[in-house]
Amino acid sequence: MDALSRLRVLDLSDERGFLAGKILGDLGADVIKVEPPDGDPSRGRGPFLHAEPGRERSLPWMALNTSKRGITLELESREGREIFRRLSAGSDVVLESFEPGALERCGLGFESLREENAGLVMCAMTPFGQDGPYAAYEGHDLVIVAMGGNQAMTGDAARPPLRCSMPTSTYHAAPEAVLGILMALYAREETGRGDYVDVSMHECQLATLISGPGQHALSGRLGKRAGAYMGRTREIWPTKDGYVSFGLRGGPSRIPNLVATVEYMAECGAAPDWLRDYDWQQYSHITASDEELARLEEAFGGFFRFRSMRELYDEALARRILLAPCNDAREILEQPQLRERELFVTLEYPELGASIEHPDFFARAGLGRIGIRWPAPRVGEHNGEIFGELGLDARELERLAREGVI
Repeated sequence: MDALSRLRVLDLSDERGFLAGKILGDLGADVIKVEPPDGDPSRGRGPFLHAEPGRERSLPWMALNTSKRGITLELESREGREIFRRLSAGSDVVLESFEPGALERCGLGFESLREENAGLVMCAMTPFGQDGPYAAYEGHDLVIVAMGGNQAMTGDAARPPLRCSMPTSTYHAAPEAVLGILMALYAREETGRGDYVDVSMHECQLATLISGPGQHALSGRLGKRAGAYMGRTREIWPTKDGYVSFGLRGGPSRIPNLVATVEYMAECGAAPDWLRDYDWQQYSHITASDEELARLEEAFGGFFRFRSMRELYDEALARRILLAPCNDAREILEQPQLRERELFVTLEYPELGASIEHPDFFARAGLGRIGIRWPAPRVGEHNGEIFGELGLDARELERLAREGVI
């Protein structure tokens, strides 16, 4: 039996909560994605399969909604809200990302729903949480990443700040939401009552700063953009086909790594005499002069620049060198280790005439399989079976469809 196989989750979220619902589904929960009758608006976001727009062809939708079943339901209609209440009465979790107070205003707030289901757990994922000075503000990913501190520390110090190209604030908040839900479900085992999980995506950004919040508390200083550098030494190096991460830092764990790299360079005829004779036991990146660091950087950088990421990484593994490739999506797909571990699974989309490769699992555990159950649902794909559980027959479903309820 899978970890969450006895749980049912109603996913009302937009893109902010898609990954959270997917994680719960990959853990075995019965996650039901609830969309408006015309489909979730995010189905209109590309890129699209074979570059052909269509509400069943959005690749972000297909990637983030696997392991879910799907229904359509108009929550702005009285009848749609009543049907949702019936569904929630038999569910364990409601996941939503509406603006604070929106569900309360239409009679579907937490306190109202728990009148019929005391064990219900509701999780809200919003830019700034349910209360506080920014609660009513809308927050695009760019705003959240900037206000959360990550953007200010990303990029070259001499140029404007940067953010990742994908909406990463949602990806950082999703696991936090799942953890909160699981904690509430665990507490329910003792109390018999559900709880409300309030996720502020803004606060979740703190995790992206690693030790930044603690350092600020101790010193009062904020980190600064350093581009390819970490402190005084370069960390990101260009190669023939991309970039690698490699530190010129000293210390007991780093000096053997530097010695091994010079030996590799020497075998390739790329280590000058002064570098082969360098006294690494006396080296410290903290006390070294700017001129010395520049000389070392030129030697190492010249070696990396004419070799591929794969060549450098393979040698690093064999020689125990602390070097890692800066992989893009193409290189991740081609990564031998991930292929050997069977990370990827191919899902068939016969109605689209396509086969698409997806990352299958995010972890492996002894509590049952973790991974993709099935492809993302088509619009209203499971209306019949899920509404049928409520006793709605085919004739009733036809009427609800004509009236725009489903």
